Amino acid sequence: MTTLTLVKKTSFTIASLATTILLSICAPVQAFMFGTKGIQFEEDTSINFTFDQSHGSYQSSLWVAQAQSDNTGYTNIARLFYEFQPSDKGDANEWKGSFGNSVASENGSITQTFKFLANQIYTLLLWSDSGSGKQFEQYVSSSTFMNSPEWFAANTQFRRDDCVVTGCQQAVFGDFGLDYNSSNSFANINGGKGPEQYSSIAMTQLARGTKISFDDAGGGNDADFQDFTVSAELAPEPVTVFGTMLGIGALAAARRKKKRQQQPEK
Repeated sequence: MTTLTLVKKTSFTIASLATTILLSICAPVQAFMFGTKGIQFEEDTSINFTFDQSHGSYQSSLWVAQAQSDNTGYTNIARLFYEFQPSDKGDANEWKGSFGNSVASENGSITQTFKFLANQIYTLLLWSDSGSGKQFEQYVSSSTFMNSPEWFAANTQFRRDDCVVTGCQQAVFGDFGLDYNSSNSFANINGGKGPEQYSSIAMTQLARGTKISFDDAGGGNDADFQDFTVSAELAPEPVTVFGTMLGIGALAAARRKKKRQQQPEK
């Protein structure tokens, strides 16, 4: 094979790879969802969750749960963050909880990475102790998983039957605003946009990072969505597209150098 043929073949390979990448980016993602209806990806996807802050007197923990095969129930499979006490300092700053002071994780890191398997349905669930001493007495979900017979909410203002009908949205996703020092409603803080307008996000939002925040139905069911806040972002892959192209280019250059060394001197 001549040097010119090798260069042409390598250029074609790089061009084909670029075309494939472009088509994969432009192709619609059929299985993706990230919001109150659940979490699903068409490929195994790792997400970084970073704790922001918690508020309110309830003691909560945030879990990833996976739907059972028939979608009639779910299983909690990973605890991301948990409060080991209700707040940093009693009722100061609306019972604010910060990582390390009242909030922890299994490995001690403020960022937890979870791999969602392809074509499986998951959700984020917030478990809360309403203060009776019985752990996880009140259960709050970010998803329609609350239609499952395993969902329950004891000693709370909303009833399961109502939530099955109305959905009882308990989490918001996206670029919303929160003001922990304001008594304004969530809609007023967000320019008239209610929680229902923050029920899901696109892959582009997840790629650059997005917020997720829960309301635990405490405080007279105030629906302020300030009780447990985290951020979520696509975890970087170990091998990037740019790195792959550089690798192909380096391989081609090495082959050309070897070819020249093998050619007899004139």
